Amino acid sequence: MALVALLTLGAGCDAMLGPTEPDTNWRPHESARFTLFVRPGSFAEQNAAQLATVLEDQYSATVAALDLHYAGHISGFLYNSGADADLESDHSGVGYPDNETFRAVCVPPLDANLFGLLSHEANHVILINCLGRPGTSFVSEGLATTVQSERYSYGRTFLYAWTKNNVAQIPPLAGLVDDGKWSDFNEQVAYKASASFLAYLLETAGASSLRQIYYVPSSDFARRFQEIYGRSLEDAERAWKEFCAQQPG
Repeated sequence: MALVALLTLGAGCDAMLGPTEPDTNWRPHESARFTLFVRPGSFAEQNAAQLATVLEDQYSATVAALDLHYAGHISGFLYNSGADADLESDHSGVGYPDNETFRAVCVPPLDANLFGLLSHEANHVILINCLGRPGTSFVSEGLATTVQSERYSYGRTFLYAWTKNNVAQIPPLAGLVDDGKWSDFNEQVAYKASASFLAYLLETAGASSLRQIYYVPSSDFARRFQEIYGRSLEDAERAWKEFCAQQPG
């Protein structure tokens, strides 16, 4: 997969609020575990079946990756533009776990970037409904990308290769796990670096440990990481970068 992919993600997850009241100009498209609401005649409507296939695959991949149990039905509102969705750009989305809902902009092309955006927002809904509130933005945003299915989107293979090729611009993890500093970093770098590191932890130490670190707040992250993983965050950071350096791409 080409490393030029941006994995553009906007607002992410609104952990406390539900979506504003949607207007009535929608057509619903049902699948087993999703209802996708699309604008009549839109790009999203033309591709609703494919988008549902992608999201159904993602739903299965997410619960399998973390050994979760979820039987919810998710509603996704797919808008024609950022302005239509009241979001910051044409490549943005936001999840509302409390309402099992997400909204996202759905514009051409029909590619892994779009699939990744929708999967990321759906993952926020799944993860918070299964595990509760995450302790940090690092885990919240990173994990929603870490578990993305590689069948249609950019998963761990892409993330490891991105890390290998962009290691010089990645901030220290001690900064990224600090919610007081999270918004100071370049969003694309922060999202992909956190996702890559969590993918490494998931692959090398399993889901049980990752579910434990999921809840830890910034103020206690380093100490609890040492307890859970048996090594310091800094040692794990070095090992992650060495691991990624050995990957193809």
